[in-house]
Order: sequence, then C-alpha cells, then structure tokens
Amino acid sequence: MPNTSAVSIQTSDGSAKSSAGVVYWVAVSAGATGGAFQLNDSTADGGTDMLNLTVAANSTLFLDFTGAPMMFGTGIFVDIPGTNLTVNVGYA
Repeated sequence: MPNTSAVSIQTSDGSAKSSAGVVYWVAVSAGATGGAFQLNDSTADGGTDMLNLTVAANSTLFLDFTGAPMMFGTGIFVDIPGTNLTVNVGYA
C-alpha cells in the first residue's frame, strides 16, 4: 500500500507504534466466533478509540484509509478484547 512504512500484526492487545503515527489500512481475519477490536490513540490499553469494530465469524475485513489516513497523536494501540482475531495495521 502507498505510504505504509511498517505493518504490525496483533493477535492480542499490543502497541503497533509507541509514538504519533498515521494508519493507512487495517486488515482483520476472524475465526469461528468473530470478535471486536479497537484502535486506540495511546501507548497502552486505553486512550481515545479511533476505530471500534466487530468482525463476523469466519470472515475477513480490509479497510483502506490511504485517501484519508487516520492520525494518531500519542501512539497506535490495538485493543483485542477476545482471542479470535488477527489484526494487521499498515502505518507510518
């Protein structure tokens, strides 16, 4: 994807980037029960939810923000409350 300088792959809560950044795309794969995830503008679990979605069971989702990237002022934290998702974040 254009402008993406790194990709973070998370299967549980974790920091994609520990400083300000820009998200260009998100790809999600859900297992048998699906699940929810959030992208937080923070360096830990908390902060402002910038994206909050639920993904259906046995599905994939691709969100392209390259035309209007999501700006994160503090950090990019992936919050995955369950254990059934893989979240890929393309960022700079």
